[in-house]
Amino acid sequence: MFKQLLFLGIVSGLLAGLAAFIYQRVYSTALGVDFTAIAKPAAVVISSTVGCIIAAIGYWILSKLLKSNTEPVFNLLFAILSFASILPAFSTKLPLDVTSPELFPGLVIPMHFFPALAFFTLEPLFFRNKKTTTEALV
Repeated sequence: MFKQLLFLGIVSGLLAGLAAFIYQRVYSTALGVDFTAIAKPAAVVISSTVGCIIAAIGYWILSKLLKSNTEPVFNLLFAILSFASILPAFSTKLPLDVTSPELFPGLVIPMHFFPALAFFTLEPLFFRNKKTTTEALV
């Protein structure tokens, strides 16, 4: 099951990265701002993928520790960490030559929730034959 969780982490991370890339393009086009020098598209995709892989490994470790109720505990922790990860977006120091720096948080804050959203969305597809992921791991 570790391999299946790892594959879930990779696929959900790539999906989250793709969603973030599309969101960045739409946001930049709609508002006429370009933050690609600060939030580089490749870095966004890589960080989403790495984040989901770490989440998958964390789920596996949590399933070994808890043996039951892994899914609700993991979901709560992932949501809390996603909310906590937005705090640095408010304190990011942008270069002085950036136009409309007040729009930067509106770009990056939603991106912090894409990995959790992708993971929660794809998880039932990877473990559809099992009642819950926890039961599949035990």
